[in-house]
Amino acid sequence: KDFYKTYNFHVDYVGNPVLDAIKAFQSDSDFLSKHGITPDKKLVALLPGSRKIELNLIVPLMAEITDANKDVQFVVAAVSNLPRNLYHDLKGKSNVKFVEGETYDLLSHANAAIVTSGTATLETALFKVPQVVVYKTNTLEYFIASSLVKVKFISLVNLIAEKEVIRELIQTKATKQIVDAELQKLLNDQNYISSIRSDYENLNRVLDTGSASENTARLITD
Repeated sequence: KDFYKTYNFHVDYVGNPVLDAIKAFQSDSDFLSKHGITPDKKLVALLPGSRKIELNLIVPLMAEITDANKDVQFVVAAVSNLPRNLYHDLKGKSNVKFVEGETYDLLSHANAAIVTSGTATLETALFKVPQVVVYKTNTLEYFIASSLVKVKFISLVNLIAEKEVIRELIQTKATKQIVDAELQKLLNDQNYISSIRSDYENLNRVLDTGSASENTARLITD
């Protein structure tokens, strides 16, 4: 609304349909047992995105993280319409499992998440899962994007909060050592976890104005 105001446009914020979807979500009570996930071990959700170029660069990094944390369970939220070979580096690992179409169930049980930027960062925050954002693209695309887009952050969580709620590890910062160090904080540093969740609560309050669909309908009829 503030952005539009600078150009003398009056707009109404009706809410976020992602929040509506999460409010309506009902978790599968058999999710853990169905996928052989142990309740008493740490569970990290891996959300590598839905674009081929993202997966080509992010999946190998995620595979390195899983190798460095053998005592942690990792579950990949895979996209059904992408070629299976894009997930090749994560396959066959004893501490890695895959789910399709069950991202919300995964997030409702995860202790932490490694997420490629996109709507998934907001969904992860609304499930109150501590997360780190990792993003890599080819050098030319990154150069063009960083030249044209002038924003402080790339994740919806930080953009909405207008501050760094979650770490964004982009391009050269998206390394095994840096990502793993952040993951350890997300899993073990209780003060850090509490701080992130507190910011998530504020984010939820900013977004929650009731049902986006109902608010939109009301404005149209009025």
